[in-house]
Amino acid sequence: MTLFANITKAALMASAVLAGAAAQAQDFPSRGIEFVAGYGPGGGHDTMLRMMARIIQDEKLVDAAINVVNKPGGAGATSLGYLNSHAGDGHYLMAATSSFITTPLATDVGLSYEDFTPIARLGIDPTVLVVNARSPIESLDDIIASERVLNVAGGGRGQIEHIATLMVGDALGKELNFIPFQGDGEVATAILSNQVDFAMINPGAVSEFIESGRVRAIAISTEERTESFPDLPTFREQGHDVVAAVFRGVVAAKDIPEDAKAYLEDMVQKVQATEAWQTTYLEPNGVIPGYLDAEAFGAYLEETNGLYTQMLDRLGLLGG
Repeated sequence: MTLFANITKAALMASAVLAGAAAQAQDFPSRGIEFVAGYGPGGGHDTMLRMMARIIQDEKLVDAAINVVNKPGGAGATSLGYLNSHAGDGHYLMAATSSFITTPLATDVGLSYEDFTPIARLGIDPTVLVVNARSPIESLDDIIASERVLNVAGGGRGQIEHIATLMVGDALGKELNFIPFQGDGEVATAILSNQVDFAMINPGAVSEFIESGRVRAIAISTEERTESFPDLPTFREQGHDVVAAVFRGVVAAKDIPEDAKAYLEDMVQKVQATEAWQTTYLEPNGVIPGYLDAEAFGAYLEETNGLYTQMLDRLGLLGG
């Protein structure tokens, strides 16, 4: 075989390899994409994913079929195990909120946030410090000046409201007595009926009471003021470094191909950029926009895991 023939053969083989790689890259998705909710129908995970699926379908953002499945159990542990069983397969996208961090820390599930592929953070649920409108507490300085231990209402032990209360106590140099309640409705009732001195709660759960003047909001735990509450200052504005929120994002299985990761990132980015996402998911559910791409979300998860580890250890809630 001549030198020219050898060169030609090598070039043809190289072209075939490149063509095969290109074809393989275009093969994803080879079937429908499964959206995995770690809680039952109607829950936060389910609501977010079904809205994403509807927007994808209505606006024809991708051609792939989307199917939402619920894998409830173990505070999200069942869905973690389910997604982990599909390592290397990019056809699964799971909702990830704070339980994505806290469940592995508090229980021995044998997994952590590092066993999954970050795709995007889509928004945050901050907490607001609120008091009854008739309360003598009108500022953070009034809390500091209090001569007794104040009672604080919030969600269950180890949840974001509890963690935020610890952060507030640290920042203000005050001992606070956290009283856990079952859900935002009970917390709102506790503050409206003066059962506690103040509450740490999702702003969406008390917005109507703030607007009607029955509840007074003193600070919000975001980095900057929000469009929903433009007149409500952050803790940081008032000189206290308290930033705490429930995040809402999506992750994929571990070790998925790069083309699958890029496809999922692009799909989710397109969803969150739509007006429908703003008007039919973020606003009605009181979620504050907070999009982070895969790389930034990965860094955020690492930072959040460190914070939750520290706080759950203080509460004696870290798993064995």
